[in-house]
Amino acid sequence: SLSTRRLGDCHQKLELGIGLDMPNAVGDRDMASLSCVSRGASARASSTWKHDTRKFGPQHALDKQSDAAWKSAPSSEGNDSSAYYEVYFQRPAFVHEMRLQFQGGFVGMDCTVYRKKQQHAEGNGDDGEEWEEFDELYLDPVDSNDIQNFPAELDSDSIETREPCTSLRIEFERSTDFYGRIVIYSFEVWGAEVNK
Repeated sequence: SLSTRRLGDCHQKLELGIGLDMPNAVGDRDMASLSCVSRGASARASSTWKHDTRKFGPQHALDKQSDAAWKSAPSSEGNDSSAYYEVYFQRPAFVHEMRLQFQGGFVGMDCTVYRKKQQHAEGNGDDGEEWEEFDELYLDPVDSNDIQNFPAELDSDSIETREPCTSLRIEFERSTDFYGRIVIYSFEVWGAEVNK
């Protein structure tokens, strides 16, 4: 069930080693959930179903202790802007994997991942820095309720030259839903924090 798969917070998953099978140069013991609310992560999104952030806001996709979800509003016909979901780590980190769980039938498709390298003064919001495409992280979700893993494609050259980021943004060009709605039950970003 959904609650069984999402049991525990980011620290328990790390201690138990659940799902830490990322192909990269960093050892599993160094991996952490960068998107864990208890560690200060926050989220923003392009829209929320019926403008009800208390029930359907983007923070629900980061909450491991809840069966709540982020639910976007339907897309407007003729609206050129894409739906998006943003997560802010509150600290610089190297991203190694993204794990998403959509509601089948409401899956965001044709995704592009972006990142910011600067820390935001108030935790999230517009700090003037432009989003840049995160070429090493490619998302191609399928229409399913299952948790889907998307590892960053890091070769030996990119591992040595990569830069940390403080936030990620996914833009969805379309949805599997006829009305353009997207539902995300779980949004996890795994990686390694930069040692200060």
